[in-house]
Amino acid sequence: MSSAADLIRRFYETRQHGDPQLLRPFLSPDVRWMEPTVGTHMGTLVGVEAVLDMLSRALATTGGTFSLQITQTIETANTCAAVIAWAATKDDRPVRGRELAVFEVTDDLITTATFHAERLSDDEAFWA
Repeated sequence: MSSAADLIRRFYETRQHGDPQLLRPFLSPDVRWMEPTVGTHMGTLVGVEAVLDMLSRALATTGGTFSLQITQTIETANTCAAVIAWAATKDDRPVRGRELAVFEVTDDLITTATFHAERLSDDEAFWA
C-alpha cells in the first residue's frame, strides 16, 4: 500500500498522458469529486464515469493543452493536500491558475477530491 501523497503524485503523472481512461484504476467507483461550480460540467460529481467524462471534456475544450503539476503536498495516513499549478490554452488564450486539492484515500483509491481555487476568477476565465 502506498502513501496518500505517492498515490496522488502517480495520479497526476498519469494525467499527463492525456487519456482519462488511464485514471480509472486510481478512482473509487463511487468517488465524490467537488470542483468550483464555474462551468456546465463542474460542481459535485459522483462516480468514476462522471469524473472521467469531466476530465475528457476539459482536455477536449483545450485541444489537449491542459496540464497540471503538483508543487507541494502534505499528508496524513488517508488524506493528501496538494497545491496544483495548472495551465491551458483555450481559444488561443493562455490561462494559468493554482488550487489546493484535498484527496481522501482508502485502499489505494481516491474516494473524495475537493478543489479550492486560489483565485476563482482564473477558473471562471478558463471556463467562460
